[in-house]
Amino acid sequence: MREKVTAAVLTAPGRIEIREFEKPKLGSKDFLMRVKYCGICGSDVHIWEGSWNPPYPMILGHEFVGEVADAGDEALEWRSLRRGDQIAVEMTIPCNKCEPCQRGYYNLCLADDRSVSPENGVEYGCNIPVTRKPTALWGGYSQYLYVPKNAIVHRFENRVDWKEAALTEPLAVSVRAVKRGNVKTGDSVVIVGSGAIGLLAVVAAKAAGAQPIILTGTRDLRLKVGETLGADYTVNITQVQNPVEQVKKLTNGFGADVALETAGTTSAQEQSLRMARKAGCAVIVGLTGGRDLTINPDLDLMAKELDVKASFLSANAYQDALGIIQSGRFELNKMITHIYPLVDVEKAFQTVTEKGRDVIKVLLDPWPSASD
Repeated sequence: MREKVTAAVLTAPGRIEIREFEKPKLGSKDFLMRVKYCGICGSDVHIWEGSWNPPYPMILGHEFVGEVADAGDEALEWRSLRRGDQIAVEMTIPCNKCEPCQRGYYNLCLADDRSVSPENGVEYGCNIPVTRKPTALWGGYSQYLYVPKNAIVHRFENRVDWKEAALTEPLAVSVRAVKRGNVKTGDSVVIVGSGAIGLLAVVAAKAAGAQPIILTGTRDLRLKVGETLGADYTVNITQVQNPVEQVKKLTNGFGADVALETAGTTSAQEQSLRMARKAGCAVIVGLTGGRDLTINPDLDLMAKELDVKASFLSANAYQDALGIIQSGRFELNKMITHIYPLVDVEKAFQTVTEKGRDVIKVLLDPWPSASD
C-alpha cells in the first residue's frame, strides 16, 4: 500500500477539510519536498473568503519551506541536491516559454490563465486545483509538496532555524518590492503597514542601506518588533492626527524617497501615494481582495510627478532572501508568534482573522510530533 499524505483542502469559501492523498509517482526530474512549516498569508485569507475565484477543491499555502524527500531517478543529480537538504521552492511554477517568462517576469507567466482551462494556474497554494495531474499536492498546507522539473528550487548553503526559514517567501516578496522601488543606500523609506510583509520590508530596506526607515501601523507590538528589525521611526497612525504630515516631519518636510505599501487596504494605498516625496516612488505590494481604489491623479500623481509601481509576488528575489536569512543579521524569530498542527488549520485561521494584538506570523506544522 502506498503511503498516505495528509493535507488541508479548501472546498468552498470558509470551508477547509483534512483529507488524505496518495504519494504520487515521480517523473525522472521531479521530487517531493517534505514540508516543515507553511505560513498563513493574508492572501490565503482572501482566497479562503472566496476572492479571485479559487479553483475548488485546492490545497492552500505558498509560504512553505522543507527538505528534499523522495526523488525521481535524475532529480537530485540534475538539481545538485541531496535528500534532507534544507530548501525553499518558489511559489511560481513558470512555463519558461511565454513572453513574460522569457523577459524574466515569470511571476506574470501567461500559463496562469484559468479562463482558458480551470486546470491552468502556476502559483502553488493559490490557483491550482487538486485535480491537476499527476497529483493533488500543489499547496503547502500538506505534509508533502510536489516539485516538478520546472519548479524553481533554492538550497540553504548554511542551515538555519526552520522558523526563520519559513519566512523565505514573504521576505522575497519584500525584497522584490525594495528592488522595484530602486532603494539605494541613504534613501528614506516609509513602509505603510506593519504586518508580516511590512516588517520584512523593514529588513529588506535595511539590507539595501535605506536610512531612515519609517514604519507605520496600528499595533504597538508590531511596531516594536519593527524597531527591533531596523526601523528608525515608527508611527501608530491611530495616535496621530495626520500620518502623512507625520512622515513628512520625519523626512525634513519632503516625504519619503520611496513609499512601500504593504497593508493590502485601499486607505494604505492612498496614504503611500501621499507619503512619497515629489519625484519620488510609491510601490504597491498589498492585495486588497479585488477592492477598487479612488485617487485624485492631479494631486496625488501629476503634481508630484510620482513614479507608481506594482510589485507582484516574489520572482527574482528568493536568492537575496536566503542570503539575508543566512546572514543572521536580523532577529526574524520575533515574528513567529503562533504555530499550529496542520489538523488545527481552522483554529489557525481563527487566530489570523481575529487579528489579536499578539499575532504576527502564524505557521502550520504538518509533522507536530517530529518538530525540532
